[in-house]
Amino acid sequence: MTCPIKDVAMETIELNSVDLRFEHTRHKDADIERRLLSSIMQQDILDPLQISVCKATQRPVLLDGFKRYRCARKLNINIIPVHCIGENVVDGVLCLLRRESERSGLSILEQAGLIEELHKNYGLSIYAMASRLGRSPSWISMRLGMLGELSALVRGKIMSGAFPARAYMYGIKGFTRVNRISSARVDAFVEAVCGKGISTRDLSVLAKAYFTGGPTIERMILEGDTHRVVKMLTGKSGIGSNRDTTLTEDRHSFINDLEMIANGMGRIVENRTAMNMATPLFMHTVTIWSAIISKNLKAFSTVIKELHDLSRRTDNCPDALQSGNQPQADSAAGTH
Repeated sequence: MTCPIKDVAMETIELNSVDLRFEHTRHKDADIERRLLSSIMQQDILDPLQISVCKATQRPVLLDGFKRYRCARKLNINIIPVHCIGENVVDGVLCLLRRESERSGLSILEQAGLIEELHKNYGLSIYAMASRLGRSPSWISMRLGMLGELSALVRGKIMSGAFPARAYMYGIKGFTRVNRISSARVDAFVEAVCGKGISTRDLSVLAKAYFTGGPTIERMILEGDTHRVVKMLTGKSGIGSNRDTTLTEDRHSFINDLEMIANGMGRIVENRTAMNMATPLFMHTVTIWSAIISKNLKAFSTVIKELHDLSRRTDNCPDALQSGNQPQADSAAGTH
């Protein structure tokens, strides 16, 4: 199905006449916007913005081109080029969804935001949207359900560009669904890590540590010690870099063994699906080691739990240590 274009030739309209009702459904990205601003300063707006006309108000409703719009406003550009798509706002949004989902131009959360608007504010049913978009009802329902899982705070942080969507999709969503983690804990984590310049990869490490690594790691993250936690968990600054000269060599060795096991467990969990099991030698070796580990796993788990419980009842527990000497939680360690 093709999207009707009201006028193939580019039109121009006044910037101040534009209705921005769908702006909240689109991601912001400060880096992209800075580059775009520089380009527009040199060459003006080359690609027209996509609009539809609201029949009730006769105002142009912006559907695509919000970054260009904001750049134009910053540069005091009062006249902008546009293409009008669809016969009305609903047709225009459906047209955009069909076109951009084929190009993969809209993220899944952006698609979800537009679908939510059509469902809640324009009265389109799941089946009507599925039919008009050429998608299954489950495709529509999955996107609506995804937004239902997001708190207002997290959704706002993601759409404003303060928290990467990928970090939520692949670093938080799994924990919240499987472990039934409260939205308040998720909100607290997102608030704690936003604006710290943390990469998406490291945010996934922090999320795993926060939700599964115990109260000590959680408190360190909430108190803003995020970069130190990342260094600890990724091995960039492990216990070896804070060597306690009062410990005997056998105790240093014991700590190093714990650290290596914690890091190894995290890597195995993360990389298990990426391993090619087709090589006979690889499969044979994996079988041997996994059998040995499996045989000793119950006893090992008991010992680790006893060590953890004992350490928390003594003055040497992690809560009493300087944050730079915190041991890694076995369930939170690993690199991505």
